[in-house]
Amino acid sequence: MRVIDLAGRTGAQKQGLLSQLVVPRPIAMITTLDTAGALNVAPFSYFMPVSGEPPLVAVTIGTTREASPGPKDTWTNLQASGEFVINVTTSALAAHIETVAREYPSEVDEVAVAGWQLVASQLVAPPSLAESPAHLECRVHEVITRGDARSCFSGVHIVLAEVVCITADESILTDEGRIDPPAIRAVGRMGFPWFVTAVPEAMFTQDRIAYADLDPVPGTAEGGREEGVLARGAPG
Repeated sequence: MRVIDLAGRTGAQKQGLLSQLVVPRPIAMITTLDTAGALNVAPFSYFMPVSGEPPLVAVTIGTTREASPGPKDTWTNLQASGEFVINVTTSALAAHIETVAREYPSEVDEVAVAGWQLVASQLVAPPSLAESPAHLECRVHEVITRGDARSCFSGVHIVLAEVVCITADESILTDEGRIDPPAIRAVGRMGFPWFVTAVPEAMFTQDRIAYADLDPVPGTAEGGREEGVLARGAPG
């Protein structure tokens, strides 16, 4: 194993290492509106669910643009309105993830550039993307700001948002009304410039068995010590 020393590396290099190893990351394709009603859409892959009650998600948004000074349009918009939509990024959006990731001037309509269509949301003002099969309508719950706000590789707003409504296309639902993961064809972010699509042939399942239901219990006299032997490198 090689030790990768972080000392002396730039912020960009450190972030690159994290982005290449914490993978695959789901992509929040976020739609927001500015105070004049103009639409913005941008992808964010530092994104995760947080809790079920209240139903919270977290999205990390950089404090400044990379190519030019000033805040990101997504941050400016959601700071003003407190509302946004996370459109689940799937293979239907894959061709234009990097297209809408560009740091356009605020007056540019990224949806028009990508050729996407909009549908009205249920409870928030920003519209949703018709090409996405699922939308999480969100309201800002809390913001945690960390790092050097002048650096795009340091300063971040960690936005905790409550999901106030979910819409899902019938194509990704089972007959029982549950989400059907293989049907989503979700796209994940790998290290630049790679992405991955969760197609059914790349997915697998495992049974979840509670410890109390194991019989025999591994590691006990009845269950043997096979796990410990293999962990020490004995032939399997």
